[in-house]
Amino acid sequence: MKIVVIGGSGLVGSKLVSLLRTRGHQVVAASPDTGVNTLTGEGLAAALAGSQVVVDVANSPSTEEPFASRLPLSNRSPRTMLPLLWLIWPSDGR
Repeated sequence: MKIVVIGGSGLVGSKLVSLLRTRGHQVVAASPDTGVNTLTGEGLAAALAGSQVVVDVANSPSTEEPFASRLPLSNRSPRTMLPLLWLIWPSDGR
């Protein structure tokens, strides 16, 4: 099974990726380090192509300054991914 782990190079994500691979899954560790940016959508379509499962363990931005001014961007990630997920999975739910 192809599983995409958003945040797959982080502390939690890298452990999850390792665990899933030892269980025989094809895993894509999607993160800015691997060319996938869920805020801009860069590399996202390619990472999600052919996947059956998407797990999001990405870190959220800090609420401390100077990061607080970037919080609206954190809301863009789901809006970037949902249209792509709609295109990838068949409409009959398979």
